[in-house]
Amino acid sequence: MVERYTKNPFTPTFGSIPFQFAGRERIIDDILNGLDNAPGDPNRSTLFIGARGTGKTVLLARIAEEALSLGWLSVNVSAREGLLEEILVQIKDKAESFLAPEYVSKITSVNIAGFGVSREITEEPKRTWRSTLTSLVKELNDQDIGLLITVDETDPGCDALSDLVDTYQHLVRERRNVALIMAGLPNKILQLMKDEKVSFIRRAFMHRMDAVPADKVEYALRKTIEMSNRSISPSALELAAERTKGFPFMIQLVGYNMWKQNPHNKNISLNDVQQGIELAENDMRRMIFDSTINDLSNRDVQFLLTLANIGEESSTAQVALKWQKDVNYTSKYRRRLIDQGVIGERPFGKFDFDIPMLREYLLERFA
Repeated sequence: MVERYTKNPFTPTFGSIPFQFAGRERIIDDILNGLDNAPGDPNRSTLFIGARGTGKTVLLARIAEEALSLGWLSVNVSAREGLLEEILVQIKDKAESFLAPEYVSKITSVNIAGFGVSREITEEPKRTWRSTLTSLVKELNDQDIGLLITVDETDPGCDALSDLVDTYQHLVRERRNVALIMAGLPNKILQLMKDEKVSFIRRAFMHRMDAVPADKVEYALRKTIEMSNRSISPSALELAAERTKGFPFMIQLVGYNMWKQNPHNKNISLNDVQQGIELAENDMRRMIFDSTINDLSNRDVQFLLTLANIGEESSTAQVALKWQKDVNYTSKYRRRLIDQGVIGERPFGKFDFDIPMLREYLLERFA
């Protein structure tokens, strides 16, 4: 029986940390240095902004993992109902050996900004969520343990976010050892930053999840392959990297699919790569493009189809002429789609698709 070389090392699963990170090293280093610095470092308040598949969730997971070695406790949540309670539960579970018994065994419920849920501690007055978290942070900090909170799928419709940000703001002012990193789609982050209740977050550092440079994609693919005792020719590697378009999720999809073509062969051939790319592109259509388009309005899609048919970087005037709309009307949809991370600005007032292969997908789906 012929043995496979190893199990497939590529991880095209949302939130799964890849064996070899590609192109986000500077962001990771800046944030980890911020955690290692004194309270007040601006990297401790950070927003990740990007379309689906740009690696936001994976980046949150990697930073949370690395923070452990710096003496930080991380709690990792998504912006949805029960967010605040989940933060307390995770702190209790992960820091049980560091906390006084009152926080481990006597919490029965939480009072969140008057929403009718109460928090009771035996023989003690009721406490708000803010006072409870502040006490927990103080106890952790007294033992030189910082608290990192990561929030994925940031959504301004989640009422609990304003409570979280408000409490975090007070902890920062008190120079507590805390950090808050949030990630979301561009339009969601934009809406959040317009909310006066969370104005503090406007001063956070923002990182847009841009395409990964080709040389870093090649390095990540090659290192992952070599770490798993296989090899790939320079021409095959170059083609694989090129067709990912620097899109983090596509990097893992291409790697995963080319790996599995002939897992008994030590060398990944050019043919393996070509077949892997075809499968990866099909996966992208199903997993990324369909959900992206389904979230848009009919007019948004019409704008994108017009841009797709032009076939290159375009200006507002070019799209307006092709779409047969006036420039002001076209500008409104241009801004909407930039805010949502679907298209991006280019030099000299032009713009183009920011999601790789979306142009081809639109032309094929709406032909």
